[in-house]
Amino acid sequence: MALFRRSLWGGVSFLALCAALGHAQTLPDHALFDAIVAEYTRDGLVDYAALVEHRERLDAYLDELGRVSPADLEITSRDVRLAFWINAYNACALRLVVDHYPIERRAGVAGLTSRLVGVPANSIRQIPDTWTRQFCRIAQRERSLDGIEHGVLRPMGEPRIHFAVNCASRSCPVLAGTAYRGDRLDAQLDEAVRRFMGDSTHFLLEAGGHPTLRVSKVLDWYKEDFGGTAGVVAFFQRYAKPEQTAVLEPGSVRVEYLEYDWTLNDTAVFGFGR
Repeated sequence: MALFRRSLWGGVSFLALCAALGHAQTLPDHALFDAIVAEYTRDGLVDYAALVEHRERLDAYLDELGRVSPADLEITSRDVRLAFWINAYNACALRLVVDHYPIERRAGVAGLTSRLVGVPANSIRQIPDTWTRQFCRIAQRERSLDGIEHGVLRPMGEPRIHFAVNCASRSCPVLAGTAYRGDRLDAQLDEAVRRFMGDSTHFLLEAGGHPTLRVSKVLDWYKEDFGGTAGVVAFFQRYAKPEQTAVLEPGSVRVEYLEYDWTLNDTAVFGFGR
């Protein structure tokens, strides 16, 4: 009888494994997103005008993400899920811009308010309900950008997402030139951090008598994900060059946050190349 039970459970485990593999095969391989970012982006800037004219691949990719079953995602690894949702956020942000391009300043009180707070006329923030509108179907539900970032990504406890998600603005961490993938996500996220630290518009460390770290406002908004300001400094210390490590000492370096530029990350504004 014991042998029978072992054989029975062995058969059940094999069937469960087969079912899991079958589910995993339904997840997109992100090849379409690779093609999109390869053709329409460079150095973190996007050729939105061209993408509007040839949006078929973006729509097809988002259709793939929309058909994915939540159950399929649940049985995959954490890295596969993280990669899926990072790509989903970035693709949805592209769609939001493409759906409203060219972006112009809003009329009425909303436009006046945006002018008073310094939001550029062509910013993604000119789109009504930018972060909360549920416009993008992912995993069989209509999602907002906030819903993906705050409802799915941040609860997964990976602070490096803040160097990977792109909110279609000049001061955002740049849009990577390839899709994120679970089997190499750790290396890709490390690369995103180092890319961020190598850009003086995001990260500037000044040594001297009073060491100062000037860093993107993103790290102020989400510093709790790093364990506060001291946690932000300690985080960067792990990625710093040898000559920066001693300067990046929590408690001994002053942290200032750079003004955020919400101008659309559009090649029509900046051209290719930073």
